[in-house]
This record gives sequence, structure tokens and C-alpha cells, in this order.
Amino acid sequence: MTKDGALSSEQTEFYKAFREKMNAFEGDLLVDNIEQMLLETREHVDGIPHEDFIQMAEAVLNRYRNDNSGAVSERIRSLAAEQAANQAAADSARLVEEARLAEVARLAEESRLVEEARLAEAARLAEESRLVEEVRVADVSQIDIEARVAEGIQLAREEHLAEQERLAEEARLAAETLLAEEADEEPGLDADAADEEPDLDADAADEDTDLDAQNALPSPASIIDSEPEPQEGASSVVKIVVPILALLGGVVVFFLLP
Repeated sequence: MTKDGALSSEQTEFYKAFREKMNAFEGDLLVDNIEQMLLETREHVDGIPHEDFIQMAEAVLNRYRNDNSGAVSERIRSLAAEQAANQAAADSARLVEEARLAEVARLAEESRLVEEARLAEAARLAEESRLVEEVRVADVSQIDIEARVAEGIQLAREEHLAEQERLAEEARLAAETLLAEEADEEPGLDADAADEEPDLDADAADEDTDLDAQNALPSPASIIDSEPEPQEGASSVVKIVVPILALLGGVVVFFLLP
């Protein structure tokens, strides 16, 4: 009730709901039934303090007071206290459950962050491994290329040396052939020179008989005319052998170079 004795809106709603329950009740209306209806009405009407509920319940039961009125009032108080305790327990359980759910959410968030960090680290390690593998493959490719280049250079050098040896061998054989041919031609040249010498001597004797006694000594011109001409075959051999020896010297120097 308010200070002026009027009923509050919550109390009015409570009495109205309680009246509807009593009108709908069938059978003998006992104190236990009244107490049960009072408690059920309180569950459906919010905003009524515990002390106000006790006073309202006693006011309702005063109409049905009897010799056990004190016991009835104590029963109502006990039921109200039990209901309040149950509500407090429910509230406490709700708070505990909310705390449990909050802890579960916190642990789940921590687990998610740990898993994200693990995946990020795994991705980083995988990327590092991929880069290392790329560098390794590039190094292997570079080494393979260098080996192929070195092998190509070695093959080219071997082919060049083989070609030089072949040319040197051909030059040597050609020189031997020419020397053999020159050696075969020299006896014929010597015989021809021997046949020409008596004719030259006879001509010189005839010229001497026609000369005056003052010209008995030989003149420089006659000395020059009497000198033997160089053999043509020997000059040809020298012209051929000198280039061959120069070529062989170049081949020997090439083999001695690193």
C-alpha cells in the first residue's frame, strides 16, 4: 500500500490475478489451496517486495482465520522464504553459468589466437623452405651450366689440338715426300752438270788462244763467268723445309702453353 493507504498498481494487479485464480478454482477452498494460489500469483506478478507480499497474504488469510491462523501465517512466511532462496540460488547459478561461458569463450579465443600464430609460423617456415629450395636449384643449374661450358671448352681444345696434330702430321709427311722426290732428282742434275762442264772448258780454251799475251791474266768478268751457278733443286728444298719447321715450332709452343 502507498503512504495514503491506497493500493499500488502492482498490488492491484496482484489482487486481480489472485481473484481470477480463486474464481477458477474448483472444489473445497482450503488454506493450503489459498497459500498455493498466493505463491502462484506472486510468480506471475513482478515488482512486489517480499514484505508487501507477506502483508497481502495475511490480509487475504484473515478472512479465513481460525484457531491455526498463526501456523498458517508461519507457513506462508516459510514458503515465501523458500521461494526467495530458490530465486537467489537460480540467480547465483545463472551468474556462475555466465562466468563459465565467459571463461570458455576466453579459452576458445586464446586457442584461436595460438592456432593462428602456429599457422602463420608454419606458413613462414614453408616460405623460407621454398626460397632456400629455389636458391639451391638455381645454384645446381649454375653449376651444371658452368660444367657444360667447361666441358665444351675442353672438347673444343681437344678438337683444336687434334686438328693441329693432324695438320702437323700432314706437313711432316709432305716434307718427307718432297725431300724424297728432291733426292731422286739430284743424281740426274749432277750428271747434266758434268756433261756441260767439258763444253765450257773447250770454249774457254779457244777464247784464250785468241787473246793477246798481255791479257794472259784472267779478267774479273771471266772470273765471274767461271763461277758455278747454285743448284736449283737445293734452293727449292730450303724454301719448303723452312716453313714446315716454323709450323712445327708453333705446334710445340701451343702444346707447352697451359
